[in-house]
Amino acid sequence: MYQVEFSIIHRGCVVNELSRTFPTLRFICPGGFVTGPSSVEELIVLDNPSDRDIEQVMGFFEKITEIDHLELLERTADKAFIYFRSLSLPETFCSKVVEKNRGFAIGMEIQQGGLEKWKVGCPERGNAEQLLTDLELLGELKQASISQTSWQELLQGEGP
Repeated sequence: MYQVEFSIIHRGCVVNELSRTFPTLRFICPGGFVTGPSSVEELIVLDNPSDRDIEQVMGFFEKITEIDHLELLERTADKAFIYFRSLSLPETFCSKVVEKNRGFAIGMEIQQGGLEKWKVGCPERGNAEQLLTDLELLGELKQASISQTSWQELLQGEGP
């Protein structure tokens, strides 16, 4: 079993563009869903945002003409949950590249400081190496590492 960790400046990704626009914000991306040939739904979770942070993020998304629905789903003391639907698809998602290379996300994608950050498990070293090669087509890899590990170590603390 191999663990891959990477950070990427992801071209054509509106969520990564948001991270580059507001590099001091940290947010979690539980996932995006392709819902049709030209539509995607995404949820982002702002970590410890101020009211001004939320306003700026909502304003950022409101300026993107491809986004046809935007909603602040919930605001807690330390999080803001924002949903949006876009009528265009990014060239490709990192999640699709991970899946193509028989990988699976460990934890959730984090966006911070203009970087999209992932931790992934791959069953074979060749999958891990190809994953990093394929990611270079999506943008600029700023950090990438492959380490051999065990299933136990890889999933420690991630289960029930």
